[in-house]
Amino acid sequence: MTAPTLGVSQPPTRAAGTWPSRVLINSDFGKFWLSQLLAHFASKSLGVILPLMAVITFTATPTQIGLLNAAQFFPVFLVTLSAGAWLDRRSRRPALIAAYAGNAILAVVIPLTSSVGLVHLYVLFFVAFGMGSLIAFSDVAYQAYVPTLVPQERLVSANSRLETAFSLAMVAAPGLGGVLVGVLGGPASMTVAVIAYVLAAGGLLAVRAREKAAGRKAGGGGAGIVARIVEGMRFTAGMPLLRVLTLQGAWFNLFEQAVLTLYLVYAIRVLGFSPQLVGLTMSLGAIGVLAGSVAARFAGEKLGVARVLVAGMGLASVAPLIIPFAVGSKPVLIVLTTAAFTLYGFGMTIFNIFGISLRQRATPDEMLARVSATYRFLAFGAIGVGGIVGGLAGDWLGLRGALLLATGALVAGWLVFARFLPRALAAFEGSATSASRPEARV
Repeated sequence: MTAPTLGVSQPPTRAAGTWPSRVLINSDFGKFWLSQLLAHFASKSLGVILPLMAVITFTATPTQIGLLNAAQFFPVFLVTLSAGAWLDRRSRRPALIAAYAGNAILAVVIPLTSSVGLVHLYVLFFVAFGMGSLIAFSDVAYQAYVPTLVPQERLVSANSRLETAFSLAMVAAPGLGGVLVGVLGGPASMTVAVIAYVLAAGGLLAVRAREKAAGRKAGGGGAGIVARIVEGMRFTAGMPLLRVLTLQGAWFNLFEQAVLTLYLVYAIRVLGFSPQLVGLTMSLGAIGVLAGSVAARFAGEKLGVARVLVAGMGLASVAPLIIPFAVGSKPVLIVLTTAAFTLYGFGMTIFNIFGISLRQRATPDEMLARVSATYRFLAFGAIGVGGIVGGLAGDWLGLRGALLLATGALVAGWLVFARFLPRALAAFEGSATSASRPEARV
């Protein structure tokens, strides 16, 4: 079988037409993109709203904060692989709508229990785990749904826009969550997530395009699902390029989440920031995300895919080192921590845009959901582990010592990635060139 012929060494050309058609590709994709932006902002803001509620309301320890963060991401291990196999044979749009509606219902639990005086730390764990399960499911579904909305020649452009929205939410939404907690309080902040998920489901309901049923068979049984899961994992492990990207994604997410877990406590208890300031320093990192999305095309043309991936990951890995070394007055600390998140957002966005394009170029269409699920199982599952690692390290080594350990691990992982990625990419490009020859058999 051959992989889709989606190039990434040259960024996609701009479509002719009106401004909305160039930016949003078509009306259905525009609705879908806005739906994803709302859902991403809701889910990523929970990563700060719930821990800040635990710190402020229940004086939670770093270990408890780490476990709470893990509760949001451990469902990736339970849901992702089976979701990929299941979604390969079913419509993705109804599944997304159901997931967003379910998250809206779960988000209501906290303000409701708070209004009657029943909110407890265990309620936060329950909501975190339930919403994490639905988010893990919808994350697989939305990437597999994209080819329904755009022609194949615009697929890389569509994914670049989606990754920009995802990266923007990754950086800005946690800060927004901190601001909401500081202004509205934790329970009231959850109502904003409810509204966002309802609007996200409404955006999908407005999409007119319908998925083709061809090639999808209902049922399949447990053995069929297991076989398809194994096939997706073998494909990912068997290709050096996918293997390197997946392992680096897992390593980075592990220690990035450790840094974010520690920062929420470190900023409040050591740097003396209010929840609003914590939110501000993280939200301003969105400037880096926007700059990265603009600079990605130029960087790809000037540096090439391998160098831009290494450079983007390097910036995202090195920038957090600023946090444990930041000293000075409060204004200086604000500037330094904001700079760390801005540079991190810039590098992460560039890496994500080209990384997902490479994964999709290397993966046949009929395996896309399963390969995406395998990647998310390992790379996103590591986020839950990172929350626990960060929390335990904070209790054992102190907050600053744990931050130094986590940021040092990010840099070490990047150095290994910088050595192995060029080889893996060269091997893939060589095999793709051979596969394009008429006499080649694949």
